[in-house]
Amino acid sequence: MVIRWRKTVVSERRTAVDWATEIKHLLDNDYAESDKIILVCDQLNTHKLASLYVAFEPSIARRLVERLEIHHTPKHGSWLNMAENELSAMTRQCLDRRIPDRKTLEH
Repeated sequence: MVIRWRKTVVSERRTAVDWATEIKHLLDNDYAESDKIILVCDQLNTHKLASLYVAFEPSIARRLVERLEIHHTPKHGSWLNMAENELSAMTRQCLDRRIPDRKTLEH
């Protein structure tokens, strides 16, 4: 079964540990029953399996890595259209108005 959905996380920074923590939550909570997760990531330098080893003990990182299949978007190309579609959907759903504070944005 293929499940596609959009998840947005608001954070103060975008470090390797922040990314790894979100990936762990995704695997352990959102897709706890799935054997393998295919994740499409952009080329940000923190979006690497090595980030899991920076954030967690090797045994935990290895457990997470074994369940991930990561595909990186090309640096140039049609993936920009997909990103624009996602931003457009978010705009239509919630970002077409001023959001007064972080708590409201997270909600």
